[in-house]
Amino acid sequence: MNLLAQLKEDLYVNAGQPKGQLAVLAYRIAHASRKPLDKRPRLWAIPIGLAYRLLVEWILGIEIPWGTKIGRRLRIYHGVGIVINDRTLLGNDVHLRQGVTIGNSGHNLQCPVIEDGVNIGASAVLLGGITVGRHSTVAAGALVTKDVPAGGQAKGNPAVIKEPRDTSASEGGLDESRTGRE
Repeated sequence: MNLLAQLKEDLYVNAGQPKGQLAVLAYRIAHASRKPLDKRPRLWAIPIGLAYRLLVEWILGIEIPWGTKIGRRLRIYHGVGIVINDRTLLGNDVHLRQGVTIGNSGHNLQCPVIEDGVNIGASAVLLGGITVGRHSTVAAGALVTKDVPAGGQAKGNPAVIKEPRDTSASEGGLDESRTGRE
């Protein structure tokens, strides 16, 4: 996918969040100039990287290094205080809220892998070599140091991991045992 198409997707998914739009667009441009990621940045890319850091880190208060690998359609709500380690991997359609920290635990340098469609609440902290599975949810304020299964939930400090609920029994309507109706 080309850069212009990615920028259009990011603008669309961050509609109504101008800070999110600006941060993600600046990241995409800086990241594209940074390639190849496994080598030192090209000389002409360094001013772009410096401008990116000045704008996004110092002015907007969002720390996403330009070498971080992020999938398509990253959504940032509010944005202030987000910190993501450059070894973190973010999949497609990830949603981040203010105050989120994603990085290593200090004991080792492994960082989380956040799979597609994950929704991360405000002030959540995800640390270490964990995997947060597809379409899972991390609640606001959660401290996650263990894997979260696909479709699961992580709540609390330390986080309690809930497996995804089997919805096959209640497909097509409300679960009557939860509504009190018979």
